Amino acid sequence: MAIAKNKNPLYVVKENQVEEASNFFDLFLKKFNLEPLWDILMSILKMMMENVTSYAGLKMVNDYIELVISKFKLFQKYSII
Repeated sequence: MAIAKNKNPLYVVKENQVEEASNFFDLFLKKFNLEPLWDILMSILKMMMENVTSYAGLKMVNDYIELVISKFKLFQKYSII
């Protein structure tokens, strides 16, 4: 069975190259060249989750993730995007 192609794909144009984005989040990361930052954040999160051995550790990781999300919400509230 063949995979259906997206009828309206998203594209990111950077100087001389054009890249296809799979969704709006991917488009945002590619447009603003944030892929390396995203990789770093994901590796930090993965490392933190691998070291969770108790409920207290899980709560600390959860609090950190909530802090990061609240910073993004604050940025979104006062940004022009």
